[in-house]
Amino acid sequence: MHRQRESTLVMVKELSPRKEKVISRIYVESQNLRVHWSCNWRFEVVDGEKSFAVDLMDKNCSCRAWQINKLPCKHSCAAIELRLLSLHDFCDKYFKTGMYRQAYKGIINPIPTFDINESNLDEGNVINAPDEHSQLGHRRTKKIPSQVETRVSKYSRCHKKGHSRRSCKEAIN
Repeated sequence: MHRQRESTLVMVKELSPRKEKVISRIYVESQNLRVHWSCNWRFEVVDGEKSFAVDLMDKNCSCRAWQINKLPCKHSCAAIELRLLSLHDFCDKYFKTGMYRQAYKGIINPIPTFDINESNLDEGNVINAPDEHSQLGHRRTKKIPSQVETRVSKYSRCHKKGHSRRSCKEAIN
């Protein structure tokens, strides 16, 4: 914890180191996309054969990567770049260095070890394993039939037990 806390003090970028690498990779991928401005905060971004709808106000893209990863996808990066805005403003607050510092702000106090002598233990405080004994009587090996298995069917036309319409030999009246 101490090492992580010390490493956060020297961070100068807005995002944590891993997320900063991810954003820079996404930014490079967004450079060759075509962006068409739809209205104030909505854009159509063309990526090869496909087009994607980006809404910067709601922070979503039709590719759904922005909603899942909470980081702008390459389509939204292209739209943000067209508006001349900062990519870091559209990243989730949990990836920013302020939150990163807060995560490692707490202190975990060390726990000292205590030597427990066997002479300190009383016989009354010791918990022993339960005695193992089997149940009285013999184990049941036969299957107990269920109610469904013991019920005998009765055919409604001839009123005889033990068969159904398929196996009835009685003549039809």
